[in-house]
Amino acid sequence: MPDIKPIKSNHTTHRPRRRPRYAYATVLHSSEAYVCGAIALAQSIRRTNSTKDLVLLADTSSLSAPSLRGLRSAGWTILPIHRIRSPFAAKGAYNEWNYSKLRVFQLTHYDKIIFIDSDLVVLNNMDRLFIYPPLSAAANDKFIFNSGVMVIEPSLCLFETLMRQSFQLESYNGGDQGFLNEAFTWWHRLPKRVNYLKIFRSAKYDGDGDYEEGRLVFEEVDAIHYLGLKPWMCYRDYDCNWDMADHRIYASDSAHRRWWEIYDGMPKKLQGYCGLTRKMDARIRKWRGIARKVNLRGGRWMVRVKDPRQYHFVNYSRFLV
Repeated sequence: MPDIKPIKSNHTTHRPRRRPRYAYATVLHSSEAYVCGAIALAQSIRRTNSTKDLVLLADTSSLSAPSLRGLRSAGWTILPIHRIRSPFAAKGAYNEWNYSKLRVFQLTHYDKIIFIDSDLVVLNNMDRLFIYPPLSAAANDKFIFNSGVMVIEPSLCLFETLMRQSFQLESYNGGDQGFLNEAFTWWHRLPKRVNYLKIFRSAKYDGDGDYEEGRLVFEEVDAIHYLGLKPWMCYRDYDCNWDMADHRIYASDSAHRRWWEIYDGMPKKLQGYCGLTRKMDARIRKWRGIARKVNLRGGRWMVRVKDPRQYHFVNYSRFLV
């Protein structure tokens, strides 16, 4: 039987290799309250020289037309969504619509998504996280992860599975984080620095109004997660978490100033989306008054406020569509 020799060809066919598509994503689902945060987040990502897509999933019925324009100007591509109610959240609770975050699993035209909550700012480029497997997140404590930063792989099949499970797996906090920890009992641990939680439970009060903020070394932190009252909901003069006894674990003037550095680097037209409403200002004044009355230690309530935002309030509700 004659040998069969392979046919040699002078032409080699190469199938072009598709470059993976990556994006950062966030979600706005209930009100205008986090529009400023989302704008600051987009600007902070761009400051790190990342060129990845920025995708914002938005329940557009709860956002004003000017806010949508501002979000686009900040760099977000806005995709309208129908929000998803958290089955185990109380009606009117802060986390009632947090399951809307599950919509990121529908972004199947991307290979990987880094989801980031809109109350974070990014200090250092985090593009390297796209090489991590799904689901990757930083720990909230020893056993559960914080859903404020997650590396996910979109999948319609997985989204449908999660939707079915959402009525079966009860969330420990009524929101998305509790549910996702039930659904993803096996997860990959990201370093703490990519989702540094602004909380100082173990820090000792130094007697001068500060907890041990020296533990927060900004050069070693890639993103700060602003727990408690958000910087744009306070006067820029100081972190107003100091004015509430049960919020002082979230207080850090140094982290507060870092957020305002991002604000100062934003175009003036975007800064306008971070104004105070009359309701925000009234809350700050209320708690400053309570802190003064009880002579709350640290004395932030004695700071002479210079923030010009206290004289020019914004009113988003008149723009709602």
